[in-house]
Amino acid sequence: MQSEISHETPKSLLAELVGEECCWCTSGTLAREEFKGDEAVVCDECGTPGARVW
Repeated sequence: MQSEISHETPKSLLAELVGEECCWCTSGTLAREEFKGDEAVVCDECGTPGARVW
């Protein structure tokens, strides 16, 4: 079995999540923001981070 090597950076992975639906609330979408000083995608409705890079 051959594994794939990803050349994605943490920032590009966060960018791919922008606009996705929040999995914690019913009406929010993920947007680029800081969360506790780290780069993240955060729900625009409930404020829950979907992903965070530290």
